Amino acid sequence: MAAQQQDDGGAPRGPALMAETCFDLLLIEMLQFYGSEQPQGRGAMGENTSTSSGAENGTNGAGSGAGVGGGGPAAAVKTGEGLESMGFQVGCQLGERYSKHRARFDDTLDTVKFLCKEFWTEVFRKQIDNLKTNHRGVFVLYDSKFRWLRLASVEKGQKGQKSTADLLRFPCGLIRGALFTLGIKAAVSADVASALPACSFTVKITQQQQPTAAAK
Repeated sequence: MAAQQQDDGGAPRGPALMAETCFDLLLIEMLQFYGSEQPQGRGAMGENTSTSSGAENGTNGAGSGAGVGGGGPAAAVKTGEGLESMGFQVGCQLGERYSKHRARFDDTLDTVKFLCKEFWTEVFRKQIDNLKTNHRGVFVLYDSKFRWLRLASVEKGQKGQKSTADLLRFPCGLIRGALFTLGIKAAVSADVASALPACSFTVKITQQQQPTAAAK
């Protein structure tokens, strides 16, 4: 993220850049924070939460994503649910920001292409390497060098698989939030290849709706 600065004389000094390491550390803290169980039926900040697909499920009808596990109303909030809910909110804001100067998208494929090119470049500094679709509402986005996995290591056993899966819940929510802002409800899941940092995201369209004013 860059912001234009000015010196004492009012002349611009160029963009101020934030080190990517700062976000890496923030993501680690998010994993640790949501990794501990919260009081039953309450969120991290004391708000009521839904255990089905994150806090946004009961407010905007975004649908489930990233394979959120179900549970009773009194079930403890899990790591993935908190991360995905946060990713969804961030994705909504970024989707609105990066699409506000674009004309209305022609169809779902056009919207997904925007996600793979402009949106992905803004967030991850590169485009998606490969996009596949069955033309029935299912899209597979493959990134051979997913930036948020570049420092990850394959840890043997179920614990290592869970850690990587939890890490990917935030970008799953991010993708789902961006699509929701652009008028598409979808479920998003992630698969990690054996050769990190390669990763693929499967987007299943569940409902098409009118985009927000920013995407028109």
